[in-house]
Amino acid sequence: MRYTFLILSILIIISACTKEVPENEKKLSKSLEEKYARETVENFISAYNSNEIEKALSFFETNYKGIITDSDDIAGLDALRDDLIHYRKQYPDGKWEIIFDEILISGELAYVFTSGSFLMLDPIERKMNPIYSERAIRILKKQKNGSWKIYRYLATPMFSYDQK
Repeated sequence: MRYTFLILSILIIISACTKEVPENEKKLSKSLEEKYARETVENFISAYNSNEIEKALSFFETNYKGIITDSDDIAGLDALRDDLIHYRKQYPDGKWEIIFDEILISGELAYVFTSGSFLMLDPIERKMNPIYSERAIRILKKQKNGSWKIYRYLATPMFSYDQK
């Protein structure tokens, strides 16, 4: 009897020490991380569209790398700054519009899949129309303070734009 009581007591103590996070808490944590990753990308797009290049750059890691099909790779914040300024000068009224397709969180990385278009005002129709459309993945890295920054960007042009 004592032996059974001793084993039962040890099992209770061990089970109390190994707290398992309930499934709903895991989902809540994951959905919050997805929300924060999404907001990082949204804030970058908003800053770029508002012509706030330095603010837009604040959402990127210092060792950022961007790869776009049929374009030169971009490595580092200085190269990214030059690219954003060049693009803004070339298309001063242009705006990015993106659709979030999926966000996956895996440890310290977030994978943000998007479809997007760069829009310009059509002088005849007097509305914003896409001049470039792409499918992209932005890989975000979690920072020590818990925020997310864009670490990698991979994009490929798509030639038909499907509005959702």
